[in-house]
Amino acid sequence: MKLFLKLHKHNFLIVIAAAFIALILVFKFQGIPIVQYTILTFLVAFYLLWATAFHHFDKSLKLEVMIEYILTALLALVILYGVLL
Repeated sequence: MKLFLKLHKHNFLIVIAAAFIALILVFKFQGIPIVQYTILTFLVAFYLLWATAFHHFDKSLKLEVMIEYILTALLALVILYGVLL
């Protein structure tokens, strides 16, 4: 596991940086829900694109993996939208 994280550290840093930037933008646009929802939707779309690319290059892209990422992304979106309401 440590070797895996060491080899793919930069890949995970990209997602963490995107989430951090999105969090800052959500707070910056506090009080404008449509902009906040748009930011979160783009973050989830980026997460799905990143996951697809990561597993494609890792040669582990399978339908089961993508279904898991899609369900995780949808759950995160529902939770984040609920927090903003």
